[in-house]
Order: sequence, then structure tokens, then C-alpha cells
Amino acid sequence: MRFIVCFILGVLLTNCQPDNPELTGHIGRPDISPDGRKITFIYAKDASEDVWEIYTADLNGKNVKQLTYFTEARIKKSPIWSKNGKKIAFHADINDGAQIFVIDADGENLTQLTNLPGYNVEPHWSPDGSEIVFNSIPKKGKVKMLIMNKDGSNSRELHNPDGNNWYPRKTNQNLIIFTSDLNQDDYYDIFVMNPDGSNIQQLTFIKAINWFPEYSPDETKIVFHSNQDDPQLNDSGDYNLYIMNADGTGIRQITNLSGQELHAKWHPSGEKLIFEWHNEQPMGLHTLNLSNGEIEKIKLTTD
Repeated sequence: MRFIVCFILGVLLTNCQPDNPELTGHIGRPDISPDGRKITFIYAKDASEDVWEIYTADLNGKNVKQLTYFTEARIKKSPIWSKNGKKIAFHADINDGAQIFVIDADGENLTQLTNLPGYNVEPHWSPDGSEIVFNSIPKKGKVKMLIMNKDGSNSRELHNPDGNNWYPRKTNQNLIIFTSDLNQDDYYDIFVMNPDGSNIQQLTFIKAINWFPEYSPDETKIVFHSNQDDPQLNDSGDYNLYIMNADGTGIRQITNLSGQELHAKWHPSGEKLIFEWHNEQPMGLHTLNLSNGEIEKIKLTTD
């Protein structure tokens, strides 16, 4: 074990500083590996100036490792593990737009998957790992949902209702869950449909921004974040996490921290969530135990 030695007023102290300092700065967009042992996330010491890079760590916060180093893409976001845990997909701002990349979980073999106009963001693997659904944001027009093979080939549009359609996820039942403002009024609700656009069902009916729906491992529950309790209903206001049944019933609030609780992901056991929290300052990554409501910070420590 490494010891730090220092003198204060002539007194010898050991361990006067922590062996492994905690990672501080802007930390977000977490995802959990399929075996539940690792996390991936984005990090920048100073969000306004520094380059956002992709990192991994153990679920307990130890063994932090930086995966990406390409500074020509200042912003990198939405890292997500492949279903076999061997790769991580993410999007990066590059060449006056954004494209989707994939990298091995050990940081090797960085590969650009898309080369499409506009901003191509928010990748999400299909349940069998053979495809990736994502968003495409044109310079003019509405946000669309697309799908491609895992190697980036055969990119094509999913059915897109008449709205801005965000955060597509493909389920084991071959459904697409997404968030859309297709009912206008600047509100976003959660919908589910067949990939061809048939049988669209609205799951939430809340005058708010209801974003980032994620199915539980058994696909019986959906977690999402919403600003429905913020009287201002603006994107910079308060957001909390909510859970509902897969059919949209039984909505209940599960966090009530000050600021924003965002981008929740399920542990493979279905027993807890990981999420990011922002108050006036970034508060880092946290876990939520669903059985007792206990929230615990993940202390990310560097070597």
C-alpha cells in the first residue's frame, strides 16, 4: 500500500492525504456492464473547457480507466455496453456534426460506425446485439430514429411519427420504445410501437418533459426522468426519477433530490439503478437500491 508522508508543525503524519484521490468534475451518462461488475461514463474536469472522454470503472468506483483520447472530438457522450460486454458504443461531435463510434472495453480498436449528415447520437444496442438504434438530428427538420447493423452497415430510418423522436430502444418483444413531442405543446411523452410504426401506444400523459425511458431487465418496468414536479417545466429545472409498469400504469416517483437526477440505468439484477445527479454543482454518479430507497454515491478513485 502506498503511504503519503507529511510534516505539520514538526509532527510526522502518515496517510495525511488519501492514497487514491476521488475523481472530481463533471461525471455523467453512466451504463452498467451486462455482468453488473463494471460501469462506463463520461468525464471532464471542466465541462466548459475540457474534452469529454469515455471512462470505465468497477461498480464500486475503483480501477478508473480512460478509454478515449481523441481530442478532435471535444464532446463524447452516451457510452453503452454491448450485450456481450466486449464493446462500448458512443457518439462524438466531429466534423461539424456527430457520429457514432465503437471501442473495445479495454480501449482498443476505436471504429467509426456512421458517416451521415447532421448529428447522429444516442446509440443503443438491440437485445441480441446485432443492431444499434440511434437518433439523427438534421440541420433542418425533426429528430429521427434510425437503425443499423452493429458494424454500421445498412443504416435506415425506423418509422418516425410526426414529432421529434428521441431515445429509441429495441425490446425483446421487437418493440421500439421512445420519447416524442408528437402531441406538440412542447411536452415529451413516452411511446411504444412496432418497428414499422404500427400499434403506437402512448404510455405517459404528463404535461412535462419525460425522457430517457429504460426497460428493466425483465421488461416489466420502465424508469425515466421527468420534470413534472418543476413548476417552470424548463429543461434546466428540477428532474426526478420515476418508475412505471410496462403498460404505463402505476407511475411513482423514486427520487426527490434537489436539482436533476438523470439517465438512470438498471443493474442486471433489477434490484438497483445507477444515475447521475446535478445540483448547483455536479454531484457525480449514484446507486439507488429499489428495495429500500437507499441512495449511495459511487466514489470514483484514481490509481
